[in-house]
Amino acid sequence: KTQSPAGTPSGAHVLSYANAGLSSVGADIYNQTNATQLDLSHNSLRSLPSQMGHMTHLQSLDVSYNNLQGSLIAEIRLMPLVTLNASHNDMTGMPAEVGQLHDLQTLDYSYNQINTLPNELANLTQLKTLNLTGNPLSAAQIDGLKAKLPNTTVLF
Repeated sequence: KTQSPAGTPSGAHVLSYANAGLSSVGADIYNQTNATQLDLSHNSLRSLPSQMGHMTHLQSLDVSYNNLQGSLIAEIRLMPLVTLNASHNDMTGMPAEVGQLHDLQTLDYSYNQINTLPNELANLTQLKTLNLTGNPLSAAQIDGLKAKLPNTTVLF
């Protein structure tokens, strides 16, 4: 699938593979290194390839409504993400590298199995909204996070 997604002008830097029946992310996607937005929502992805780190212009990544497990790839630190939506998956953790996403404003990890949070989240000084709704986190963990991120709206 190398052509522009339907409804997108040719040469646009928006890639939409939502509801595409994907079970993996191939080179045809991650080699599109000029993309600024990538929507992989509503697929059957269990993991993301580390090669996605080549997508060094991505500002928006949506991997919601998949079957992602474990944690996101450390290579996300190479992406200048402003928005990251990893909601509605089966992830149990967040990579410490999330703390290197200095431009991040919206982080949605709602409805996963997150039970621990990396201390590096405190580095996200631009973060406006952090959604952790529906995760098995304690009130103490959320309170600690709110103390570290006083300018962030933490939804839980």
